[in-house]
Amino acid sequence: MKIIDSTVVNKSRFMTVVAVDYEDQKGSLKKWHMVTRKQTPKCISGDIQRPDAAIIVPYHPQEKKLVVIREFRIPVGGYQYGFPAGLLDPTEDLATAAGRELYEETGLELVRVCRHSPAIFSSAGITDEAISMVFAEVTGSPDTRHNEDSEDITVFMMDRDAVRGLLQREGIAFGARAWLVMDAFVRLGKGYLIDD
Repeated sequence: MKIIDSTVVNKSRFMTVVAVDYEDQKGSLKKWHMVTRKQTPKCISGDIQRPDAAIIVPYHPQEKKLVVIREFRIPVGGYQYGFPAGLLDPTEDLATAAGRELYEETGLELVRVCRHSPAIFSSAGITDEAISMVFAEVTGSPDTRHNEDSEDITVFMMDRDAVRGLLQREGIAFGARAWLVMDAFVRLGKGYLIDD
């Protein structure tokens, strides 16, 4: 397998659709259509280490609760449960982006980044978008007045029993990574999220 080149098919503010020319394992030339956050996809640039976005997993130690959001998501056509998230600005480091997005979406303040994942890929079948999971301690009271007009967010502070109940509800949508983190929190407790 060999990547040859890419061509922009369509471009908007937050994403670019590209056609990637590649050679399959039998030497045949093929084309793959995908979405990227950049002008040049990572399969061409090789820049796979820097995440495009941060997903913040906020734990409020004073309240002893995980912070979960319910947000209207256009592709779902309704509300999805997950965590605060957002794109990194071009020169922004991960902790700064996480703190900014956390505050904008929940009104909470980042106290400490406990750990974070490397850049991990969301859905490599259709996009090269990479995110980093940022596990953090937070403080303050939820407040959504800093949401943008395109954001419809409700903030929940949930203990393990509340998260367990949420996971057992039917007919609601979850972000994939959020469901996995919430499931681990229910099974393993706060030690999974933060170090004491």
